[in-house]
Amino acid sequence: MKKIIEIIAANFPNGIRDDFIDTTKVLRIYSTNYADENISRELIAKAIHKNGILHGGRFYFISDSDSKNILRLINEILEAHPIACYCAVYDKHADFFARRHIYSPDVLKKFLRETDTKNFYFDEFCSAHRSTRLDYEVAKIITASEKSLSLDDLQKRLPYVPSEKISAVLSDTEKYLPTTDGRYIPLSALQFDTDEIDTAKRQIISAIDANGYAAPKDYGLSANFELNPELAEKDLRNVICEKFFAADFIKRGKRLFKRNDDACAIRRGNSIQSLRKFIAEHDELSAAELFAFAKNFDSAPNVALDAAHERMIRVDKNLFVADSLISFDVGGVDEALSSFVRDKIISLRSVTSFTGFPSVAGYSWNLFMLESFLRKFSRRYVYDAPAANSANVGAIYPKSMKFADYLDVQVAVVVQENIPLEKSAVEKFLVAHGFRAKRIDKVTARIIARAQEFSRQ
Repeated sequence: MKKIIEIIAANFPNGIRDDFIDTTKVLRIYSTNYADENISRELIAKAIHKNGILHGGRFYFISDSDSKNILRLINEILEAHPIACYCAVYDKHADFFARRHIYSPDVLKKFLRETDTKNFYFDEFCSAHRSTRLDYEVAKIITASEKSLSLDDLQKRLPYVPSEKISAVLSDTEKYLPTTDGRYIPLSALQFDTDEIDTAKRQIISAIDANGYAAPKDYGLSANFELNPELAEKDLRNVICEKFFAADFIKRGKRLFKRNDDACAIRRGNSIQSLRKFIAEHDELSAAELFAFAKNFDSAPNVALDAAHERMIRVDKNLFVADSLISFDVGGVDEALSSFVRDKIISLRSVTSFTGFPSVAGYSWNLFMLESFLRKFSRRYVYDAPAANSANVGAIYPKSMKFADYLDVQVAVVVQENIPLEKSAVEKFLVAHGFRAKRIDKVTARIIARAQEFSRQ
């Protein structure tokens, strides 16, 4: 077996096939070198399959010197970095590996697993330590920095980890929040003025007693906003509601209600839970089936749509499918979107062509699927709307832009497009371009008032 491997390594630098022609050549060389020995084609095939690395129909044999050089490179990488994904290692050193007959990250992983006993080789990455996890490494880096970090900052510290994998860790909203300038801060680093929060609770109760609910304007959190200037007020308000108010109040949209066991609250909670359970039982669900089920519980269409979007992707106006059935090229879609967004606010309907979008197996691009992509997967852009809808109403804008609510989005786009601050002009623009479904006098008045205030600043 050793003699066969030596013959293949010396005479088949571009790989060997397990076929009649190549095995005949091995037999001929073996007979010339070792005339007093006989071997079979079966033994040659066994040597090829057991010791070669398969790629593109050929088996490649890596010499001892090449093996040592590969392992030396991997050790140097893992001595300097806690974690290295095979795809990133291969991309950064593709020429080095190609000269040694390794032509893909999967082949590299196979070689390392079969050759190296020093390091630890997992499905997607390798490390010098068994307990290594990417989320732990990201947490260590951010904690040690004692400041918020951008995705680029983390990429520099983890050069052998693709940015999309780091981004996936940062998307855990129970651990990290994006700052207004596109950086990330751990929730554990936030500071709170508990005296102000206690006062806010009393203000909330007073507002609920008077109106049945409390809106953001009814209670003050300015001191907490000042303690955490990197965060958008909307994001910090949500954290405070979850951390300090959830035991006493129920948050519905931007409003807070008393948490109690009255029949109305029970019915509402039961209807949402029933909707979620119904949706979870399906891999495919038509919009008609969804709305018909929601109607049994007196749930509005937008409530049903919100529930469906939690675990499904709307592939067209009439069909939802489970997240697990679709795979997006996230970077490719974001890049295609960039030609429409161009660092501005645009309406969802402004995306008028999907020619440059990466294909999605089994489905065709449309505005409904784009909305679902933006809701869950985009790393660069946000979809926002007054409510979940079936009319493709809503806005797209870069994640670097932060808005307190959708009213502010409309204000910003009116200012951005230099729309005259007159009722008819503002309404016509927002409705015609798909930022709103209909004209509402009170909303228009608030948009104009805020836009005027913004223009004076």
